[in-house]
Amino acid sequence: MQPLEVTLALPCYNEEGNIQHVVRESVQHLEEFGRPWEIIVIDNASSDTTREKVRELIADDPRIRLVAHESNRFYSGSCQTAVRECRGEYLAIMDSDRQFTIADLPDFMQKIEAGDDLVFGWRVVRNDPFFRKAVSWLFNTLAWIWLGVSVHDLNVGLRVMNRRCIEAAEFRFRLNFANPELYVRAKQAQLNIGEVSIQHFERTEGAVCHNFTKSLALFVNVNKYLASLRSELRAKSSMVETGSSHATLNASNAA
Repeated sequence: MQPLEVTLALPCYNEEGNIQHVVRESVQHLEEFGRPWEIIVIDNASSDTTREKVRELIADDPRIRLVAHESNRFYSGSCQTAVRECRGEYLAIMDSDRQFTIADLPDFMQKIEAGDDLVFGWRVVRNDPFFRKAVSWLFNTLAWIWLGVSVHDLNVGLRVMNRRCIEAAEFRFRLNFANPELYVRAKQAQLNIGEVSIQHFERTEGAVCHNFTKSLALFVNVNKYLASLRSELRAKSSMVETGSSHATLNASNAA
């Protein structure tokens, strides 16, 4: 048996109208990619029939697994489960709302094989309502201000990492965000981070609700979250610089 190379993790919450389509389409693209794979569906305590839909698929293909949270652990908790359960050398985490496709995996792998450890997708052409685009723009702007993020689309729902990044990844904050912390953990581990343009599709099933009050509260929480991550990033950078200075001093004394 060939060693497992690619794990595709699909976090989901109340995606009964999308999950079977996403999994079946992903199986097709992973087969075309031609490397041994597995799919892990991570159900975050859905209240609909998402789990039953996944179990129907598992009956036909044992390479599909279901990890079911009994309580909602937020999006970051689902990503932590993805990291823990991953058996492949490469991990792709993709939203289950049919707005992304794992058909873009070869482009991610090209970047990783060229030296990147973590690659974020970039929705150059984004098929979302104006309000969602505006919220995402604000999120990315705040991430640039607080963390100096170098990628264009930190709020994206598709990212791929290698084993070095999988082992460095840790999600300590329980929020419906994961990419800023993933970015910071990769930076702390001195890993290479890249991005690649991807396809993006209009959401056809399921509802996404936004209103001004929720968006204002989100803005406040995001600022606190990013500020905490910046403190961690700066603390780690200071430790690295101190260690480097000590090594230089010791080398000078030895000479």
